[in-house]
Amino acid sequence: MAKKKESTVTVRRVKTKEDRKRPSVYMRLKTDEDFKGYALFEPDPELKDNPGYFEYYDHYDKQANAYVPCAGDRCPFCKINDNPATRALTVWFFPDANEKEQLKVFTANFNTTESLADEAEDEGGLLGKKLRIKRLTDRGEYRVKTLGEKGLPKAEVKKLMKLVAELALPELVDRQLQVQMERLKAVAALEDDEDDDEDDDDDEEEEPKKKGKAITEDDDDDDEDDDEDDDEEEDDEDESDDDDDEEEDEDEDDEEADDDDAEDTDDEPAEVSGAYEVVKLNEAEETIDVKNDDGKVKMWFGEGVEWDADELKKGVAVNVEAIQDDEGDWIITAIKAKKTRGRPKGKTTKGKTKK
Repeated sequence: MAKKKESTVTVRRVKTKEDRKRPSVYMRLKTDEDFKGYALFEPDPELKDNPGYFEYYDHYDKQANAYVPCAGDRCPFCKINDNPATRALTVWFFPDANEKEQLKVFTANFNTTESLADEAEDEGGLLGKKLRIKRLTDRGEYRVKTLGEKGLPKAEVKKLMKLVAELALPELVDRQLQVQMERLKAVAALEDDEDDDEDDDDDEEEEPKKKGKAITEDDDDDDEDDDEDDDEEEDDEDESDDDDDEEEDEDEDDEEADDDDAEDTDDEPAEVSGAYEVVKLNEAEETIDVKNDDGKVKMWFGEGVEWDADELKKGVAVNVEAIQDDEGDWIITAIKAKKTRGRPKGKTTKGKTKK
């Protein structure tokens, strides 16, 4: 009997009140909201030594309601002729905030990036200057305006740029791409399994075996056909017995494979996909508590996942896809509110663990 593999996973504890906050480096605006901050970048993708600005391509996945960074030659969206849009991560400084909240990353869409570039051209650059960004509509329209206040001293800007470089904006986008690609692989695997099940059902239905006596003109031929039919029936029974033996062997192999898979996935992260009911939303921490028939669980919104606090009210039914990180937390890769009301009846199903 194989020895059961001991798990080294331990519970991640909250040791201080500060740990509860889990502050996010990302900043989002709702309609009619705005912010005033100092730009620690120039909106120019060709400029060197510009760590506070990272412009890239991405696609909008309608099914998952999430933005997926473009993977270039390996991009599944480009292969189906889905043209990408441009997006830019920009770093801002808020001197009046707490020390850990002074640097924030704001994601600018194409139109906002163009507006920032126009302001930079009119003002002779944006680095160290104070601007106001306001969201005008829920369609991603923003207003960009440079304020007439005095900019940051050059010495302070130089000091802040060292902290900006530590944010490593390209790595943030790379991690977002990895999460989304894992989600797409899991979805593709589920679809393949469903297709295989349908094929198996079709094979089982298509087994028309008609055995009968051949109609001939001579009685002697009838006797010969009877003998042939008896021989064929005996051969069919022998083949059926062989098939049963093969199926039993395959079942045993499948059970052994399942046991091997169960042992291999002890230390690997899992994925969930299913229907939940919103229990509580914490916008400041960017977390949401959801529940279904299995119980209640707390999840964090992943990078690049679009969500609307007005839709995610208590009691709202949602479809959630999430992946477990190295620390054991559930990170949402896609979330969509359902139009129907009431507690979802669906049950969380685990997907295939990552290999």
